[in-house]
Amino acid sequence: MQTLRSDRLHAVFPPPPPRAERIEFGLADLHDVRTLVAIVASERGLPPRRASDLVTAASELAVNSILHGGGLGLATAWGEEGAVLVEVADAGTIEDPTVGQVCPDPTAEHGRGLYIATRLCDEMAIDSGPSGTRVRLRMVSATG
Repeated sequence: MQTLRSDRLHAVFPPPPPRAERIEFGLADLHDVRTLVAIVASERGLPPRRASDLVTAASELAVNSILHGGGLGLATAWGEEGAVLVEVADAGTIEDPTVGQVCPDPTAEHGRGLYIATRLCDEMAIDSGPSGTRVRLRMVSATG
């Protein structure tokens, strides 16, 4: 996944492929987001532990969409050669360029979702601006 290291909030990545699985979600649909990611991860041969980590990371992103992105979002999942990708998009905007990179204060009420996703997945990229935010996760099928 190509990203721009100079500006963490404006990664460059193409839109998901047309064949990707998509689900619009709100608060009542978090289970459906997790199920979608689990099914795609399984179909694409992601080992169970890595699939579980990807499901957890995607769930954290979906919760962020509900809490900070207008209450709704779009989750998209697909496979590519040797990897599974998940993108969560919403109407919110991220302004902190260190988001997901700095360990949150343990006493803070919020602020763990992107940090958790960053730690669980092989790659995470963020594209955020006035039109909304897309966060893309990538998990390779096997680690070397």
